[in-house]
This record gives sequence, structure tokens and C-alpha cells, in this order.
Amino acid sequence: MKSFKKSLSVFLAVVLLLTSALYSCNFTSAATVTTAYIEGDNVNVRTGPATTFPVIEKLSYTSATVLSSVQTGDSIWYQITYHNGTQQVTGYIFYDPSYIRIVTYNPDGDFETKLQAFPASYHNALRSLHAAYPNWDFIPDPVAMTFDEAVALQSINMRKQTSFSSDAISWLSMGPGAFDWSKNEWVVTNGNWAAASRELIAYYMDPRNFLNSSEIYMFLQQGYNPAVQNEAGVLKIIKGTFMENGYNDPNDTAYGGSYAKVIMAAAQSSGVSPYILASKIRQEIGTSVSNMVSGVYTGANNEYYGYYNFFNIGASGGDASAVLLNGLKRAKQENWNTRSAAIIGGAKFLSNNYISSGQDTYYYQDFNVHNPDRLWHQYAQAVHDARSKGVSLAKTYQDATDFVLNFKIPVFSSMPDVVSNQPIKNSYKNNYYFENISAIGLTPSFSMYNYSYDLYLNGDASIYVKPVVNASYAGQPYFNINAGYNLISLKVSAETGYVTNYFINVFADTACKLTVTTVSPPVEPPAPPQPTYNKGDTNNDGNITASDIGLIIWHLYDSNKYGLSSSGKRNADVNNDGKITAADIGLLVWYLYDPIKYPL
Repeated sequence: MKSFKKSLSVFLAVVLLLTSALYSCNFTSAATVTTAYIEGDNVNVRTGPATTFPVIEKLSYTSATVLSSVQTGDSIWYQITYHNGTQQVTGYIFYDPSYIRIVTYNPDGDFETKLQAFPASYHNALRSLHAAYPNWDFIPDPVAMTFDEAVALQSINMRKQTSFSSDAISWLSMGPGAFDWSKNEWVVTNGNWAAASRELIAYYMDPRNFLNSSEIYMFLQQGYNPAVQNEAGVLKIIKGTFMENGYNDPNDTAYGGSYAKVIMAAAQSSGVSPYILASKIRQEIGTSVSNMVSGVYTGANNEYYGYYNFFNIGASGGDASAVLLNGLKRAKQENWNTRSAAIIGGAKFLSNNYISSGQDTYYYQDFNVHNPDRLWHQYAQAVHDARSKGVSLAKTYQDATDFVLNFKIPVFSSMPDVVSNQPIKNSYKNNYYFENISAIGLTPSFSMYNYSYDLYLNGDASIYVKPVVNASYAGQPYFNINAGYNLISLKVSAETGYVTNYFINVFADTACKLTVTTVSPPVEPPAPPQPTYNKGDTNNDGNITASDIGLIIWHLYDSNKYGLSSSGKRNADVNNDGKITAADIGLLVWYLYDPIKYPL
């Protein structure tokens, strides 16, 4: 019986192998890259090549690497792999040519040579893009700082924000200026925005997350190229918005009331891509007319009537009202008193202040990584802004694969091996902080947002760590310290599971052991109060008089019967010789005779 089962198992394995060989075609090869471009909504990704298999998730307007194909009857299924922002997913999609486009690319030598300027983790995505868009040029742009350094700089002073009302708690920062620990609440600006967590910032700053056909436009260089940029493309971007049908203003007739013509004129005068300008207006203002561009908002004293600001330049403040007033104030300062003047003037502002200074992509306008001392010079606080504008711009080129486009993609001096995934979404906090770290010899004094300390040891010792409420210590219970210099890290884990490292530079006279404890060290009881010493005041009444001399005399006459109190005895020893004698009486007599000449 066992022999029969074994033979049956071998037979089934052979059948499966032959079936796979007959109906499956493997696309993975050192010489080719095959990509599935999903150009539709909610395409099912299943665990197997049939509708009977469970759905893993749905994809819309994205791309994936094809591993193999399986044909069952007249149906073709493709096995694909892709990163969904959280993890690598492998599954099957049904092939329908109306919304699935398959492109197989044989890498050419020239492109492969160019590709070597990028880290290996960029290569596959860029190969797929090159296969679909052979006229695109991908420019590696070296960044002096490391990726972690860049994320850290964007994580302070609420530089990057996300929606407080609609995004998850796990996407919010509790870092410097972002969280009020005394009130246990987030600092919210403009009524709805809070600081983005460092994990969310890392996700949006990691170029590898956006090397696909719909999101790569955040890296598109934004100069004006009349050979490929035209009014028809602008009309595609503004379709469905307040700009589509133009405007009617007898004081602004130079462009026939056409927003598209004004935008083209702005591109010609500023050198900025008209598609970029149209996308920015759509992103900043939305699809409907707002008070920022209506021209009819008056302000408190009718001072802003007839002014426009299509790019929200200078529009900042603690709430929506302040944002609007500051934006229109800037428009008045610039004399943007017509729609065309505001669009053309705003385009020149963007060129002069961003594009001409090297911030010539959406990415660099929002993350000024080449100028870390000018991080205040960033276009938007919204952490997703560059990606959102890129997706909006992608619609312009969706059906045109022959455009010559240049994408300048940042390459940091050091990139993590693992792509920065979109952080988890839940109600847990990023409270990865210590409330206290203490040890004898630790400098400087502990501060929650200081992550580097020095510790001097001359033998075995303990270091006390106290995580904030609901966080936990996640590091080693002890460290074996060598004589000389040692670098250790104390890890604290947040509710979300993300970890912060506090680094300790340990300088030891000898090899020893440093134990980490979360048990608070005992507090030494305060020293008992010392009785006050008032020389000569034997009766402790606060004054020195003849009575004090009398008490000393009686004490000397019969200390058993007329003895002084303990404090009286101490005060009676005027000359501090440890004895009470007639000499002490003499000093008191002279003091009472002339305290200035004969002080005690």
C-alpha cells in the first residue's frame, strides 16, 4: 500500500510538471524584461490562474513584472509580481487587451550602461519604463547626504504634514513641535493638518516607490519644450475644471478669455512647462473657483477685491482664513489684478524661485535635498504633494508614448537596501521615545529628542531607561563593554512597532558590564535638617544678652542641675575649642561691651 501511494505521488508530480511545460511560458530571462501595464480600474489579482481562486487585491493604473503566462482554453493568465507599498505580491491577472498591455523588452547595451549609474534597486523598474517609453531619458542625480539624513531633516519643525482628520494615527509624528506631551494631543495647523511621521516621509521621499508610469512624473524636469508641449495638452489637463470654459472679463481680453492660451503665454515668458503650470493650478485651487481666484473676495475693508493668486504663492497661516488673506495680500503686492497677470506673474515666480535655482522637479520643490540649509524653501508642506502632482501630470501623457521626456531622479549617497514601504495604517501611536535615561557619568542631561550621549565608566554599572507611556524598551538587557571606546544603542519601540535608537558613546577605563534596567533607581532619603548654629545664643532666643552669660555660669557651677541643652552647649562654645570655659564667658562680655570691635 505504501509503495502504491509513493508511485501515485511521483505520477502526479510528473503530470503537474508536464502540464506546466505545455501551458506555461516563463518570461524571466537575463536578456528580457516583460511588463504588464494595467490601464483600467480594479483589476483582480488572484492566487491562481482561474476565477475560482481567491482575490488578493485589486490594481488600478499601474505596472507589474510578468513572471510567466498560463493558457487555459481561450483564456490567458499572467503571473505577475509587484510591490504594493507594503510588501512584494505575486499573483495572477486575467489578460484582456482592452486594459492590459504587455511589453517585452530586450535591454540594449547603451541603456544598460546608463543604468549602472543607478543603485541596483532602481534597475528593474527603469528597465520596464524604458521598454514602454524608449524616448524617455532617466538622469541619475547624486545627492550629497544620506537618505536617512534627508528624512531626519524633513521630520522636524512640522516641515511635512498629513491630514489630521482623514489619515491614520500611525501616520502622525510625535516629534519636536508635533505633539504636546503635557496635553497628550497633536499640534494641528490650518484646522486639519498635523506633522507626518518619519516613516510616511521616508515613503514619499524614497524614489524607488514611484518608478512607474503613473507616478514617475514627480521627477519630470519642468522646463518649457515647445516641440512637445502645446495648447491641446493643456486643455486635457484643465478638462473638467473651472478653467475648461474660460472666463469673461472686459479688463482682461488679451487671450480671448482662454485659460489654456494664458497658460501657454505664461510658459513662453517664464520657461516653465505649460503642463506643469496647468497641473499646479489644478492641484492648488481644485476643480471649482475658490475665493483665491474668484476676484470678488473683498477682505475686511474691500482691499482685496479684483486680485488673484492661482498658485497659492505666499498663502500660509494658522487657519484657512489666514491662508486666504495672506495669499491675496501677496497678489495685491505683486499687482496680480487680472487672471492673466496672476498666472503669468505666478509662473515667473515659480521659475525665478524654484526651477532656475535647481528645484526643477516636483520632488525637489517639495524636498530641497540639495540645499539642506534652505529647507524653508520648499513649495508645499503636504508630504504627498509631489506624488499627487506627478499623478495629475501623468494624465497628459497617458496615451502618448513617443514624447521625449527627461526625468531627473535623486540618488542619495547611501540608500537603505529595503525600499521604504508605505507605513501601516492603524490607531497606534509613533511614541518611540524615552521619557528618561539616567546613569552616573552620563552627559549631557537627558532630553527626549536628543539621540546621542556620552557615558564614562570605571567598572560595572547600570543605566536606567524609562519609555514614554505605552512604549517599550526593545534593546539588549546588558552590554559587555571593552576598555576604551564603545558605541551602543538603546532601542525604544512604539505602539506601531517602529523603533528609535538612542546612541551612547561609552568610554570605559576597563572591561566591564553595563546593565540596562527599567526599574527606577532608589531615591536617597534627604539628609536630616541640621540645627542652626548661633554662636553665643545659649538660650536659643535669637539674641545675645547677659542672660546667655548667666546660663553659662550656672552650667559651669552645676551642669547636672543647670545644664545647657545640646544646641545651647554648641552655641556656648564661643571660641570653638570643644569646651565650655570662663574663656567663652570673657568673649561674650567683650562682645556685649563693643560688638563691632570684638565680634564673635
